[in-house]
Amino acid sequence: MHCLFFHNNRMADWIGTHPDRPYPEVNATLFRTSADKAISLMEDANLVMSKITSSDSFSSELMAAAQQSDQKEVERMIESTGIKKKPKITYNPDGITMNFVDYAGDKECCHIITQLRWL
Repeated sequence: MHCLFFHNNRMADWIGTHPDRPYPEVNATLFRTSADKAISLMEDANLVMSKITSSDSFSSELMAAAQQSDQKEVERMIESTGIKKKPKITYNPDGITMNFVDYAGDKECCHIITQLRWL
């Protein structure tokens, strides 16, 4: 059994001072910004996927670099596709994961994560 207790819970404070409205007023500005930035990340992910699907040599060389744990070459190849935001790239014997992240100010606002298997 797990129990979580939160001290200084902002939502509880809000509800306590605004019993007629249990949630803060809707402000979709960050939500819209996140969606806009996510579109750009999807475009970057699409550039990488398009290069992998359209080039036998690119996909083979990318796999080989990852299987040799050549992180710099993997990153160089992914960046060579023309992406704007560099993803965090991890790989293992089964495949590769690319985590594209963007920020709204100092807050992470969106992630597009692609996981591709090769085994």
